[in-house]
Amino acid sequence: MSMRKFYTKKRGKSLASLAQQVEVAKFHVISGDSNWRVVSEGNVKAIKAFSTMEQAVTFAKVIAEKRTGEVVVHEDSGQIKDRITFTVAH
Repeated sequence: MSMRKFYTKKRGKSLASLAQQVEVAKFHVISGDSNWRVVSEGNVKAIKAFSTMEQAVTFAKVIAEKRTGEVVVHEDSGQIKDRITFTVAH
């Protein structure tokens, strides 16, 4: 009776490539003087500013989803309120 191999070299390479870390772009939603800003991690300048937090979060979600990213929503105090992560579907 012949047994079929479950693990093969080809399957191992495939799994290894899937397991590699994907660089995640982070977009922070922070409050400004009189508005809410979306700032890409590592940058000082805002990508875009909005009058409400909801508008800023919606915009950040759209760009994070396109780039396999994460949205980090901050309260007025700077504390993290929420994290929303978008991953690649395989």
